[in-house]
Amino acid sequence: MKKIFLFSLLSAFLMTINATAQKMLQEVIVDYVVFRPNNMVNKVLAKNKPIKVSLPKGTKTAFYRVTVYQNDKVNTSDTFYKSLRVINPDTLSKERFDFTPYLAEPNGEVGVEVYFFADKNAAGRFDSGKDAEACQKIDSTKSAVGVLSTACAGEELYVGIKKKGKGPLVTVKVEIVALADVAEDPINDRYPFSIQNELSGEVSYEVSGDRTNWQAFFLPSKKKAEFKLADNQVYMRVSTLDKASEEYKIDSGKNYRLYWNKDTNKVDLGEIPAKK
Repeated sequence: MKKIFLFSLLSAFLMTINATAQKMLQEVIVDYVVFRPNNMVNKVLAKNKPIKVSLPKGTKTAFYRVTVYQNDKVNTSDTFYKSLRVINPDTLSKERFDFTPYLAEPNGEVGVEVYFFADKNAAGRFDSGKDAEACQKIDSTKSAVGVLSTACAGEELYVGIKKKGKGPLVTVKVEIVALADVAEDPINDRYPFSIQNELSGEVSYEVSGDRTNWQAFFLPSKKKAEFKLADNQVYMRVSTLDKASEEYKIDSGKNYRLYWNKDTNKVDLGEIPAKK
């Protein structure tokens, strides 16, 4: 198993949208489980240990996507997070939301079984080949997407993968995106700023403290989001289905607005001058 990315919580947030706490969508893990021949030479590499996943504080629910690929034909450019970041979190939380359009196209020739464990001991028993109770299980599949069971709730999760049947070896891409309520932490407030949406429609945008790990937020029309961050620097970008906009450097203590720039014919971010 080769760990590619493991994103931790960017920082502690305190923010409001007209006195209503905002939800945060975060890519938690993108991991690849590579199946290899189980022989004496390759005995260690052939064993795939459960993947440990740390979820952000305040996580109310999480979404998963599992895709089976041929070992030499893995799609690394398309991510589950990129698809979900432009959707209103309240919409994602609806019981009957259809995740089917967000399935990735598999090309592997064999299916896998996926086990989610909320308990470390259960994950250990699974790793030892013993019976272990999973909080959620996906039977033989090549491509699966959906919402994690409430039985898997918590800040720690383990994902186990088993290949079904004989056939060519495969790589399994595991993606998890968490939806969390913003935690109130008045101590971490050295970087305050606000964003006002002046557009007639809703806007999806992302915030980062390191320009690598991004967290998605959703701002309705004519609403305002107020941030207090624990970071030393902050960047923002506007999200669309196809791509993210250029990165804007956010200055502490300033107020910003999202508006339609007629000169560039696109959504832009501008500073709101302080009142004299």
